[in-house]
Amino acid sequence: MASKIIASAVRRSLSPKLLPHIRPLSTAAAAAEPYDTSPGISMKGVKISGRPLYLDMQTTSPVDPRVLDAMLPYFVSQYGNLHSRTHLYGWESDEAVEAARAQVASLINASPKEIVFTSGATECNNISVKGVMHFYKEKKKHVITTQTEHKCV
Repeated sequence: MASKIIASAVRRSLSPKLLPHIRPLSTAAAAAEPYDTSPGISMKGVKISGRPLYLDMQTTSPVDPRVLDAMLPYFVSQYGNLHSRTHLYGWESDEAVEAARAQVASLINASPKEIVFTSGATECNNISVKGVMHFYKEKKKHVITTQTEHKCV
């Protein structure tokens, strides 16, 4: 039942031209649905009433319907490696990423060349640390960090 409610909400948030790409969940997918609308939940021997709040938005978070609407074509039909410059799929992906880069830059009054997309925290932290090391390479020959830093640092 929860999967039908979610699918209905997603359908209402999408533009009509994208609806043909949305397929209903299979019976197996609906059975594996993680959303629970019952008054209580029991997991690993712990019983609680209602569904708990999820507060770890650093690693994952729900997708805004507007983002889903904008990204759906790239998940379904316009997928491609933007670094593959020899075919249409790569060209479309490259164009989409550059448009997104320009949008982000305009939001913060920056140049698109200043916007760098990374795949996650590890890549971002490595780029940051290596950038600082490169900037100070003539003056400093070491980096000091703490045990409380993320392990990728």
